[in-house]
Amino acid sequence: MAGGPLRIAITRGRTAWDDRSARRTWQRSGALSPQRASVFVYFGSGPQYVYQIRDWLVPLASLAENVPVAIVVRDPRVALQLVKLTSLPVLLARWLADVDQLMNAYQPEVVLYVNQNVSNFDVLAYARPQHVFLSHGESDKVYMVSNQAKAYDLTFVAGQAAVDRYRAALHDFDTDAKLRVIGRPQLHVSEPPPTDLPTTSLPKTIVYAPTTEGSAAPMEYGSLASHGVAMVRALLSSGQYRVIFRPHPQAGRRLSTVATAVRQIGDLLTSNPGGHYVDRTPRFGWQREVADALVCDISAVAVDWLPTGKPLVVTRPAQPLAPILSGGMLSQLPLLGSDEAGGVLAALARAGAQESLEQLRSWADYYFAPGDVATFVDAVLDLVPVDAARTPPE
Repeated sequence: MAGGPLRIAITRGRTAWDDRSARRTWQRSGALSPQRASVFVYFGSGPQYVYQIRDWLVPLASLAENVPVAIVVRDPRVALQLVKLTSLPVLLARWLADVDQLMNAYQPEVVLYVNQNVSNFDVLAYARPQHVFLSHGESDKVYMVSNQAKAYDLTFVAGQAAVDRYRAALHDFDTDAKLRVIGRPQLHVSEPPPTDLPTTSLPKTIVYAPTTEGSAAPMEYGSLASHGVAMVRALLSSGQYRVIFRPHPQAGRRLSTVATAVRQIGDLLTSNPGGHYVDRTPRFGWQREVADALVCDISAVAVDWLPTGKPLVVTRPAQPLAPILSGGMLSQLPLLGSDEAGGVLAALARAGAQESLEQLRSWADYYFAPGDVATFVDAVLDLVPVDAARTPPE
């Protein structure tokens, strides 16, 4: 495979062709082992988006117990991150010719996609495999009803809310044929809290988990610059809440006002006693067990919280161009405006009322069908021909 897709190395932050260095790197990762792969997981984004595939690594490892699975990436920095996070083979296809070489050499039966990176279309050009969009979360953002769904053979969705969302938004899209409901397998992956999480003597713990500011105005659902500092000050002043602050990994990359808010909130928490915590852990999972309530934006975090049955406050985006989809919980949940940010305590009290908590449980059933990691594995295996399904080599 001279000059092929497995021979990119990292040299002082840049990509460089270096056969011996690359071979040493990939021999340590196991990615040079020759094998077929029934399933490819394609990830064309850069290292700042690795969080989008990270949550799928445990379900994918379970899938790999049944058929060979490999992750295909385009950025060598991503490859070097992933080989530290998973034992699955990671195949680096830097250029389009490398993609072609991998697709023809491995001949995957199924290709899975976790985001809508434009380079997905480099792989969608191949007619042989079944192309399946997974997404990296379940939310009411407009992103979740992209017309790009029509490019895939199937889209795996979490529940009836997603089916209704697609049905309402897309023209000439056969939801019965193109969508497969599998639940949300990541919710069934347990994770202990971090060892550096401080103890607290405060009565309750709240997670504030704002989303990113997005790539453009129509995706600006984040509350950091508009709500964040005022809400955290109110929570700290109450003397009732230990605050776990979990900013989105991309928060502040585009807008300086958001980056400033992240720093201000971090300073507020570190300068106040009470066991407050700035959360930089990889996944949103352990927080559901530790916290008594959640304040967040319109995002996957809000939806993933629903099965807890605990109080939930969702902010209203200050950006008027960020669309709020009709239907689902957003049509009934009182969204907290930026002018109400200092009144977050009252919003939490309303969210803790019995009627509100019963509504959360009913929404959980609407957004998430029954299904766990095994459901996801079975759904993928249904797409792999029997003669292609085989246990991966030792």
